[in-house]
Amino acid sequence: MIVADTGPIIAFARIGRLSLLHDVVGVLTIPHAVYEELVGRGHGRPGAAEVAHGTWIHRRTVRDIAAVAHLPSILHTGEREAIILATELHAQLLIDERRGREMATARGLEVFGSLRILGEAKRSGVIPAVRPIIQELLDAGYWIDEERVIHVFLEEMGEAPLIPGLPQE
Repeated sequence: MIVADTGPIIAFARIGRLSLLHDVVGVLTIPHAVYEELVGRGHGRPGAAEVAHGTWIHRRTVRDIAAVAHLPSILHTGEREAIILATELHAQLLIDERRGREMATARGLEVFGSLRILGEAKRSGVIPAVRPIIQELLDAGYWIDEERVIHVFLEEMGEAPLIPGLPQE
């Protein structure tokens, strides 16, 4: 089972590739706060309708609301609920935000992000290359914390040279 935070869903929706996320993970589980960010406050934005009407994204309620409140408020509500829901369900957590990843890892969760989704998509033949999609994400304003992470990932995927404009170490 995979619980997702808002960020990766928005990322793939912004570039019109939410189906790629579905192809790789099959089914996602999201807490109510993530649903609200995507569909409630995100009404009319890319991905909102797919999340609201899709059959592959399931909404679940976090049982331990007190645990959500005990996580640092520096994390958004969706991140906090996703971490607690993943803990409750003994699930993997799909999250890109560094602080959220660190907090989830400290709680013993298996954490992965959008780049792993792209890697799995390439390995399974869903996409031929990851570099163009990373460029689409960057062009759409999606922030990937560390450019070095992109560099290493592209090398692992056998897709160097790097994206133009990124530092090449």
